[in-house]
Amino acid sequence: MRELGIELRLRTRLEPRREPSVVNTEDGSLFRTPFLYLAGGDGLAGIDEDAEPRLRRFIDLGGMLVVDDAGGGRERSFRKDAKALFSRVLPGNELRPVATDHVLFRTFYIVENPVGRTQGSLQALGIQDEGRLKVLFLPNDLGGALARDTQGHYRHRCTPGGAVQREWAIRFAINILLYATCTDYKADPAHVETLLRSRRWR
Repeated sequence: MRELGIELRLRTRLEPRREPSVVNTEDGSLFRTPFLYLAGGDGLAGIDEDAEPRLRRFIDLGGMLVVDDAGGGRERSFRKDAKALFSRVLPGNELRPVATDHVLFRTFYIVENPVGRTQGSLQALGIQDEGRLKVLFLPNDLGGALARDTQGHYRHRCTPGGAVQREWAIRFAINILLYATCTDYKADPAHVETLLRSRRWR
């Protein structure tokens, strides 16, 4: 998230905080952010039952939960645990593929699929309410594509596409943050016409 903040400042007019905020489901800090980023690889740590209603309220009030599979789809336990959490927090809702024509894929950049450190899945999954993404599940370890060490070097290789794949991952990450803050304004007819022209130009 720190690296994403740097890219946002370089590429957009947003001015995010220099350091990512860590929120606690036990207090009001949960409601001072437009989105939550939750990542894990081998499994998802349990969330206290008392916190689940607050997480549900955060989502119902317009917040977005972004869940990133840091294993890049290698292990199924993380997805299984995440689905179990969603079923408790948002009962009656299921993860479904997010269509590639969803505004998420064009909020800033036109992106074709949910690129990350890996590229095993060509579909992001989500829980939507009348088109608004409440929950976004990322299968390809988006955070792993952005992470750097203390020397500024990228921590992980992006496979199979290398540096080009990493650039698309950064673009997709920027789209997610802009969607979380602006939702579907890019679905307005004026924006759609401009985007269609850019597609033809490509």
